[in-house]
Amino acid sequence: MSIKTKLAIAGMLSSVCLAAQAAPVSYLGSDNSVSSLAQMVNSQAAAASFLSVAGALNTVDFESPLPANLTITGGTTTNNSGCGALCGFDTTSGSGFFRSVFGGSVTFTFLNPVDAFGFYVNGLQTNLVPQQTIVYVDGASVTRSINMPSATGGGGAFIGFIDFGQLISSVTFNATNDILGFDDLRFGRSEHDPNNDVPEPATLAMLGLGLAGLASSRRRKQA
Repeated sequence: MSIKTKLAIAGMLSSVCLAAQAAPVSYLGSDNSVSSLAQMVNSQAAAASFLSVAGALNTVDFESPLPANLTITGGTTTNNSGCGALCGFDTTSGSGFFRSVFGGSVTFTFLNPVDAFGFYVNGLQTNLVPQQTIVYVDGASVTRSINMPSATGGGGAFIGFIDFGQLISSVTFNATNDILGFDDLRFGRSEHDPNNDVPEPATLAMLGLGLAGLASSRRRKQA
């Protein structure tokens, strides 16, 4: 087999592997009219599903200074939103501080790129402010957006995503015109990508063709 042929097979295998990569997976749950984490039943279920796949991640509860590998631009750390649960509250057990956002956007910047990110948010009125999103750029320079799940009357939600294997250096949360609180951030590199357990059939087929070609070339040389 010629060098050109070998390079062509390698290129095809690389293309197939890239095409087989999974899209980002979102973990979303929301609850209407809440004033404590205990009432955020659907949100907690989404967070549990997220963590069961992502594994051990960094945690930020705003009860102590931010870790050196995270910078947050926008919002302020507080223990009083000024207008009660409708404007957000703390979700960390036995504590009181959270990050308050009076409209606009908040950007989380990571010194070490991540592929998993999630947090609790409350004070939502998506029927009045429906434009809220999370935006980030993945390792392939593709801009991705995740819409806020529906929650009204000062509702709460968990928003998380895993973009397996990507190198994400920042995530921006657009609160638009709402007053919100968010807490208990999770971020880092996911421990397990279920999509990598079993190769795609197309990948196996291309790999088989490539190996068969190399074996044939080796037999001809030996002959």
